[in-house]
Amino acid sequence: MQFNTYTVAGAQVAVWLVNHPVPGARDLTATLRSHDVHEPAATDANALALRPWAIRLREVFEAGTVPEKAGLADALLAAADCRPRLVSHGAGQPFHLHYAPVRTGLAPRVRALTAAGLAHVIDSGWGTRLRACDRAGCGVAFLDTSRNGRRHFCSVRCANQVNVASHRRRQRQRTAPGG
Repeated sequence: MQFNTYTVAGAQVAVWLVNHPVPGARDLTATLRSHDVHEPAATDANALALRPWAIRLREVFEAGTVPEKAGLADALLAAADCRPRLVSHGAGQPFHLHYAPVRTGLAPRVRALTAAGLAHVIDSGWGTRLRACDRAGCGVAFLDTSRNGRRHFCSVRCANQVNVASHRRRQRQRTAPGG
């Protein structure tokens, strides 16, 4: 599966925020820096401001259908006041999209970036790849980047736990009296 680097950054930051709904400023800064977000230095106030946003992002991953995901992502775009702009950070630097003005605070820029990232994934026909783990009690959000796009679990560990439990249940049913 091929994604534009900047597009996937917004979706991956969204995944991270959903899975870290109470981020610390240091971890938030490190995550944003790892995805090449411009001026990523976060404060505790930035992290606090993104907590309600993480809850709204989670709704997209947990929605059952692509139209539901699209409706939620569209509402996020509006709520983030996402306004794409072509930006270059200096002479000779390539132009790329920013989804909020560079001078805007970090939290609004992250809201716009994550809303746009999820919208790009859905627009590309990969809305079914925005998922929450199917293992009961897990709920980890992920972007399925596998070749066939059919992952149902956030990790091999969760998949194995579900498969082993299913196997044991079938074994018990076979050995039960009258089974």
